[in-house]
Amino acid sequence: MADNRQSNNRRIKQNMVEGSRSQQNTKRKKTNLVLNILIIVVSLLIIGSLYFVLFKTESDPAQQENKTASSTQKKEDAAKSKKSSEKETSSNDKTTETTQSDDPNVAKVITKDWKPIGTEQTGDHVNSYSSTSTDWQEKRKAFSKATDIPIENTSLWFVEQGADPATQAIGTLSTKESPDKAYRVYITWVDGEGWQPTKVEELKTNDKR
Repeated sequence: MADNRQSNNRRIKQNMVEGSRSQQNTKRKKTNLVLNILIIVVSLLIIGSLYFVLFKTESDPAQQENKTASSTQKKEDAAKSKKSSEKETSSNDKTTETTQSDDPNVAKVITKDWKPIGTEQTGDHVNSYSSTSTDWQEKRKAFSKATDIPIENTSLWFVEQGADPATQAIGTLSTKESPDKAYRVYITWVDGEGWQPTKVEELKTNDKR
């Protein structure tokens, strides 16, 4: 009898152990299943978010329209800027003309709608070639205006009378840095308004050096 009881007790204990193991395995399987499901859900959410950020935004019609409108506006602004530049160039071309000369030492002749430089002189004008006279200083201003060479950077090689000695003069000048690149400038006196440049000849060689 005692042996039977011990055998039954061992069997009961063994069954309890086996049952406990079975329950633990079942719980572990459930836990693993839940974890796997959560991992899959999180992965799907991440993939969906990336898809939205990378692809959905690019294909958003509103943003595409904004980009297209911005690009079109930039092109229109560039076209307007180009047209404005062309108009300015065209306007300058109307007032400045470049022609050839029969003089073999003249590379080109430049004419422009220059205005008289103004004058401080009063009374009857005297065409003076004295370096201390007001008329001489105003001649230099006219030569500078016609060539865009500042007076302080001008080498004035020669000044002579024009076709009308009383109202015309011709000056040959260059920059101090480039004495061989000389210009011959024609100026005419306008009463009450001063000397007015009328023509500039760009010389091939400085014939007054």
